[in-house]
Parts: sequence; C-alpha cells; structure tokens
Amino acid sequence: MRAKEVIERLRKVKDPVTEENIVDLGMVVSIVEGDNGIRLYLDLSRGAHGPFMDALTWPVRKRIVRDVVSALSDLGNVEILDARSLQRYYPEDE
Repeated sequence: MRAKEVIERLRKVKDPVTEENIVDLGMVVSIVEGDNGIRLYLDLSRGAHGPFMDALTWPVRKRIVRDVVSALSDLGNVEILDARSLQRYYPEDE
C-alpha cells in the first residue's frame, strides 16, 4: 500500500521550528489514494488564528510544503491541501 510508504517518507520532513517530523506532530491528517495520484491533507494552520498569525506562519508552511513535495516527487501526482480550509498548497510560487 502506498499510504504506508508515504507516511514513512513524511517522517523525514521536519517542522523547521521544532525539528520534529510532521507525522509525529500530527500535521498529516489524511492520505487519499486515487486513480489520479495522492491527495494529502495537512494541518499546517494549527495555532494560526487570524490573518496576522497566518502571515507569520506562511514561511514555515512554505518550507514544509517544499520538503513534502521533494520527499514524494517520484510518486507521481501529489496534491497537498490544508485539512481545515481545504486551501491547495503549491510547492512553488505559480
């Protein structure tokens, strides 16, 4: 099953603030496998209440998304969404 492989790869992705992996921190909410690839729901906005806090945490989220994309780059299509807002995260500025 690819979900187990995804979890193991995501254990190598660290929160740049705490240096703990995003799986153990509970940031990986759900992994959905489909015909078109993998949809990954992450809780990256935890603790960011309001636009000011959201803006402060954006550089951390951007780095985590970049590291997730790097860890999963050879698995095909991976879509990363915020589990709370369903905002789609793009690995690079598009």
